[in-house]
Amino acid sequence: MQTTSVFCRDLPRNQRGSCKRQSAKALKEAWLQRLTWGPDQQRSWDVQLWLGVFPVHWRQLPDPSLLSDQIDAISGALNGTYSDLLVAMVTNPALQISLNGPANHRRNPNENFARELLELFSVGEGNFRESDVSEAARALTGYRLNKKRELELVPRRHDLGQKTVLGKTAAFDAVSLAQWLAQQPTTAEFVARRVWRHLIGTIPPAQRLQELGRTWRIQGLSLPWLMSELRMSPEAKQSRNVGLRLSDPLDLVSRSLRVIGSRHSDAIAMSLRGLRAMGQAPFEPPNVAGWPVNEQWMNLRWLQARRRTILQLLRDEEVWDTRSLPSRLENSLTGRAPLTMTMPAEPDRETLAQLFKDPVWQLS
Repeated sequence: MQTTSVFCRDLPRNQRGSCKRQSAKALKEAWLQRLTWGPDQQRSWDVQLWLGVFPVHWRQLPDPSLLSDQIDAISGALNGTYSDLLVAMVTNPALQISLNGPANHRRNPNENFARELLELFSVGEGNFRESDVSEAARALTGYRLNKKRELELVPRRHDLGQKTVLGKTAAFDAVSLAQWLAQQPTTAEFVARRVWRHLIGTIPPAQRLQELGRTWRIQGLSLPWLMSELRMSPEAKQSRNVGLRLSDPLDLVSRSLRVIGSRHSDAIAMSLRGLRAMGQAPFEPPNVAGWPVNEQWMNLRWLQARRRTILQLLRDEEVWDTRSLPSRLENSLTGRAPLTMTMPAEPDRETLAQLFKDPVWQLS
């Protein structure tokens, strides 16, 4: 994504807060529009999935535009392997800064990034020891953001010694550490489980997950293979047919905007306000584990905000006057038949309101 020419950190201190807020607002608007009307929506949604695996809040950064670099890094790795993606993320300025990476000096290692790398991005909780965290932290020392907004390894800040992580001893740095962690059998299972939860919604049975992880490793941790395998799986088909997965708020709002067809600034602003009320404002994950998934969205306040927001889009006159509706509301708009109406249907205000109120519209 295109970044601004002004870097907020370079401005006088009293202007940085305003700069960050304006930069974040522009980024959110651009990302929502890209997810809704962009030229390659499937790729953008795949990026959004991985933004949930490697979450960064814009307030953690000296400039929210660094998130554009993270988006580009994820997008650039989607045709490769998980090892490629993990390397891209551990050397990404946004993720590094959000997890105190630049504070990690060989004389005083900071273990925050190392712990999350092991626990959330690779082998998973319970599959490493505290000594692995300490040694991984040493491997991650020495990185900082330069004036070109790039992450660079500063030799005098980096621990050049041998480190032992998960039984292997080497002069690990961030790249070689990420490659080693990606090779672990538990990484394949742990990451596959996270992607399964995002795409299918259910919790995979242990034996099925073991088989999936083993086959994914045989496939060289290919990301296209994993995404295709899960999307085409019998479990995914059942989830769609039975209605086992509740849509993420971002997906719900994007689908609703796409049907209405209005790109008016009011529609975008109203949608972003609604997404915050629903718990999924873009680039504002609640914690380092990312956003809730499926049944975790079953919160009364969030559910009320869902209904309120998408119906407000229909009531707003500026939005309605700039609509671009499909000729008919076809069955393909929903994964299964709505409960309260018959499809196909004529696309008028009343019919759209009925569709948006239908429980099936809330499903993915």
